[in-house]
Amino acid sequence: MIKRIVFFDLDGTILDGMSSEKSFFFYLLKKGHIGIKQFFGYWLFILKWFPKYKLRAFVKNKSYLAGSSKDKITTLAEQFVTEKLLKKIRPELIKKIEEHRRTGDIIILLTGTPSFIAQVFAKHLNIDHVEPTHCVLEDENFSHLSPTQHPYAEEKLTIAKRVCQQYGIDIKNCFAYGNSIHDSILLSAVGQAIAVTPDKKLRKIAKENHWEIIE
Repeated sequence: MIKRIVFFDLDGTILDGMSSEKSFFFYLLKKGHIGIKQFFGYWLFILKWFPKYKLRAFVKNKSYLAGSSKDKITTLAEQFVTEKLLKKIRPELIKKIEEHRRTGDIIILLTGTPSFIAQVFAKHLNIDHVEPTHCVLEDENFSHLSPTQHPYAEEKLTIAKRVCQQYGIDIKNCFAYGNSIHDSILLSAVGQAIAVTPDKKLRKIAKENHWEIIE
């Protein structure tokens, strides 16, 4: 039997509603872990990197974490996932994950969500392999630097191809679930693409290519 890989996006795909990272930002804000220093660092990052990244500077920006310890953020993320995120899981996607698990597929969580959220979330769903955003640490504290890995748009496909090489599996023997036009690059490369409550642009592409659409 040919082994298959299944790539699952997190925000807007497995999870409904606001993105997990944005929700975590407001969670930190409410608990008093975001202040003037973090806001200043956030906008300084935008000013520095906007010429290179354009609008992507906003999704690459993790400067609101700068100066916070890895241990503190990890602990807060564990609380956040338990208190807030688990209730936002789409039941239909849980069924899909279980179906793939029963058939022996390799399940990969491929998401732009930072590792401290994605890893905790993956444990709750028994997903072993996670390819999240990797923020930069300096002496076990988060820095203002741009992430070393950020699965977004074409970078998702680059990471997916690397994972396929690691497992020795052709990407055409893979599934991918996504919700955004930014996922279309990966979805177009795999053998089986599934659009989950897709945005307008992705919906158009999904219909043109006769992809499965989960509402």
